[in-house]
Amino acid sequence: MTYEKIFAEVKKIYSKADKKILSSDFAFQFNIDGEGGGSFYVAFRGGILEVAPYDYVDRSALLTASGEDFIRLAGSKFTLEEAVESGAIKIDGDYELALELNKLAQSAAEKKEAAKKAKSVTSVVKKITPAKKTAAAIKTMPEKKDLV
Repeated sequence: MTYEKIFAEVKKIYSKADKKILSSDFAFQFNIDGEGGGSFYVAFRGGILEVAPYDYVDRSALLTASGEDFIRLAGSKFTLEEAVESGAIKIDGDYELALELNKLAQSAAEKKEAAKKAKSVTSVVKKITPAKKTAAAIKTMPEKKDLV
């Protein structure tokens, strides 16, 4: 997987999260090991979340992992605690503050699930609507005796 794809996927996921759930400002640099190597950052300052393809010198923490593991973390496939415990992600810096990433991932996952449910309901409504229209049309049709 290329750096561009890894970065785009993580940015897409985190950008959909509800920023109101975050309790502290932070800046995390993500260093991708191996395939797609490179770095980017996720920062939350003054109520604005930014994901950008640059190093962040004055960071709260530096996270190092494979691109796939960063995508798994962002996609809420595992928590930061699980990732660190398994050795998938290494953190240098404020570990407690880095746990804000769990909030972002969970929020994005919840929004994605809500969007799926809304889409499902919409498709059911679209299927029901023509049936209702047909029933209404039948009710408003003149009776046979009125046609003669």
